[in-house]
Amino acid sequence: MIKSVLAATLALGGILVAPAAANAAGYTPEGICGKGFAVVNRAPVGSWGTVYLLYNRRNGLNCAVTIKSKHTGVSTRTSVLLEVARPFSNNTPPYIERASDDKRYKFYAGPVKLQGKGMCVRFSGAIANRPTKAQFQRGGNGRFTNCG
Repeated sequence: MIKSVLAATLALGGILVAPAAANAAGYTPEGICGKGFAVVNRAPVGSWGTVYLLYNRRNGLNCAVTIKSKHTGVSTRTSVLLEVARPFSNNTPPYIERASDDKRYKFYAGPVKLQGKGMCVRFSGAIANRPTKAQFQRGGNGRFTNCG
């Protein structure tokens, strides 16, 4: 009887633990951004996650996503910011185009996408450790890079 109770407890524990681990491990930057995107740069968001920059050679789109590695499954403020430096063209002065996603998420923020073929990009992300009275960790590439 004790063996069957122990076996049932372990089996139930496996059922309860496995989906959370599978969800956290199942998110990839390529899966979030979609078909054709490949990681071209990444930066740590402190020790709580990673912000990724992806590019799709076929359509010239950049994509950014922040994926949590800590505080997963808890809805905390998580953000991603993608910026593209648009050059002077057709009498339009240079400017920076921005796309962002900043809400409470359990696993990741994004994707955010911008056209960027032949342009330089900057990306960043932030993750909070709890829903209220939170501390934040931030990360990104800090300057415009990945030009081309």
